[in-house]
Amino acid sequence: MRRRDFLTLTGKVVLTTMMFSPFKKSVAQKSFPPESPADIHFVEQGTPEELTARLLDSLGGIDALVGSEDVVVLKVNSQWWAQGMTNTDVLHAFIKAIVERPYFKGEVVIADNHQSENPDSRAWTTTKRNGKFNYNELIEWFHQKGFKNVNKVHWHPAGPNPTPLQFGGSGNNVITSPEEGDGYVWDLDLFYESPYGNRTILSYPVFTLPFSQKKVEFKRGVWEKGKYLDIPLKVFNFSALNHHSAYAGVTASVKNLMGVVDMSCGYPAPLPENTYNTHHVGVTPLFKILAKYRQTLKKLPGFYGVYLHPEIFRFHFTGGVLGRFMKDVRKPDLNIITAIKVGWGSRTAADKAFQTNAMAASTDAVALDFWAGKHILLKATLRAGAPSKYVRLNNPENKQGPFFRFLSECRREIGGTMNEANMIIHKN
Repeated sequence: MRRRDFLTLTGKVVLTTMMFSPFKKSVAQKSFPPESPADIHFVEQGTPEELTARLLDSLGGIDALVGSEDVVVLKVNSQWWAQGMTNTDVLHAFIKAIVERPYFKGEVVIADNHQSENPDSRAWTTTKRNGKFNYNELIEWFHQKGFKNVNKVHWHPAGPNPTPLQFGGSGNNVITSPEEGDGYVWDLDLFYESPYGNRTILSYPVFTLPFSQKKVEFKRGVWEKGKYLDIPLKVFNFSALNHHSAYAGVTASVKNLMGVVDMSCGYPAPLPENTYNTHHVGVTPLFKILAKYRQTLKKLPGFYGVYLHPEIFRFHFTGGVLGRFMKDVRKPDLNIITAIKVGWGSRTAADKAFQTNAMAASTDAVALDFWAGKHILLKATLRAGAPSKYVRLNNPENKQGPFFRFLSECRREIGGTMNEANMIIHKN
């Protein structure tokens, strides 16, 4: 097929998708909840260690965040390397602040699911580090210093995934409670449904703490010997800040939670039937046809422009899934963006990155991502002299852009604000 013919055909298909059933909305879309003020803590200009110390001071100190017996989960981004991963110098300083207190009797785990076949790969083992360490080296540093209560956990996809469209993680255990061991809970009564009727199960991990051998059920907390314990579980969502793509825009705090859910739960994996995973909740029947024949069709010019078209892929509803996840499963105790270096055009390419030496934190992930996207990433994009398409895609105020739409669907579920008049900035 000639390029001109292909583009003409697919243009007609896109119009059909937008206008006719079965692609129209099948359920009513929720209205937005009332906005509330959001506190955002911001630091810049300094080393990662200095910035972490100043951010902690702005937040009231480490004692205001972590108690003496808490189980602390640091959710990082391990799917990528370079600026795509969470800065490990920041993690190093943050963990030291926790464990060097003489009265700390709890434990710390770095955790993520990068959805790949080999859990111990990518940012865990990379030589293209963001900071002095990859994640495995960071854990080893603390072990060598005698802190055996600092460890890691690889969450790994649980179900079958014979024809993955991205990565290929599968085969861990689907479970219903900690009594059955480690794995993922797929509770069919716990779900998000898009306005088009696509349903996503809000899957979440159960895992063993390497130091104490207690178990953690991500939704309910710390578990041992048949009961949940009165030990606080603290989750800190440590993300990077980068341009992602034309269909997703920007990746930051909200999108980082895609490393908690199980991407083998729902389409393109076969189970549970008639469900979609978090990444693919917005897809249309047309997308599924294009995906089935992708290996052949991708050779045609313009294929990906159709395949990932906003009205074909509808990725913004992934923001809705993650908002519902925070509402119904667990909301991070704090979101921290480690924007030491940001990727204005890539999560991994050095020539599309900019050194910003900044960090920001908030309990409101929507507000944090909006503000950091505008005042850190977009600012860096402009300073780097990036092409106009990156300026457009990295701008959270672009109401037709993927990032604004993604955050809007998240806010529809969890609340928060995208109005700077409601953001209180604490600069330290």
